[in-house]
Amino acid sequence: MASDSIITLYDVPSDFNGKAWSLNMWKARYALNYKGVPYKTVWLEYPEIEPTMRSIGAAPTRKKPDGSPLYTLPVIVDPSRTAPSGGPTVVSESFHIAEYLDETYPTPSTGALFPPGTKALQQLFYDHFFKNVLMVTIPMALPEMFKHLNEGSRPYWRLTREAMLGGKLEEVCPKSSEKWDGVWEELEKAFGVLAALLDKNGKDGNTLVMGTHPTFSDFVIAAFLEMHFLLCPEEWQRMRTWNGGRWERLRDQCAKWRSVH
Repeated sequence: MASDSIITLYDVPSDFNGKAWSLNMWKARYALNYKGVPYKTVWLEYPEIEPTMRSIGAAPTRKKPDGSPLYTLPVIVDPSRTAPSGGPTVVSESFHIAEYLDETYPTPSTGALFPPGTKALQQLFYDHFFKNVLMVTIPMALPEMFKHLNEGSRPYWRLTREAMLGGKLEEVCPKSSEKWDGVWEELEKAFGVLAALLDKNGKDGNTLVMGTHPTFSDFVIAAFLEMHFLLCPEEWQRMRTWNGGRWERLRDQCAKWRSVH
């Protein structure tokens, strides 16, 4: 298939092998790979995101503190589907991308990212994971991400994330500090709560959220695990043992959809 007729996924490069690292982009990438939809990646440094998204007509995902629109990734462009504007279809934000892929590229043989009747529940799960798991790691993860960005993104990241954190990246949550250890303790507790919730499906060793086949919720967790596997390899050795190795099993189960195109 010609490269100009397949979906484009916008992502941010890094110094990791294969470049992909961000949990937000991994959510979309897992969804694309699971659906088997051909796509290519266009890599943008952080200062390039807003002008590029404006130029392609992408919707902003939220607002900046001053009320102006904020453009974030992931974003996909599908030239095979015409938008009401007459141009290609452009979709912002990973949850909306997964919805679009289910609606536009049904996959009866593997199952939907949102099986019928589960979208509202998966939105609740998504919100729970964001508030109770992801937010715990912000003081630790943002400084670690900075270390792996290209020079083209580092000044932007420092400026915006230090404003968010209220301090220098190097001082907010240094490794081996009491705060660093506290983040990992809170994260282990958060995953313990999550494991207890998922155990209501039964304790038969199945790690999947819906219990039968992967759904978007599984890829939300897998994306988080993948990012921390890359960012914090030493701590991953602890994390992989939590809850009887449940999270390592889930990451391994999703490995077949971890390719970068």
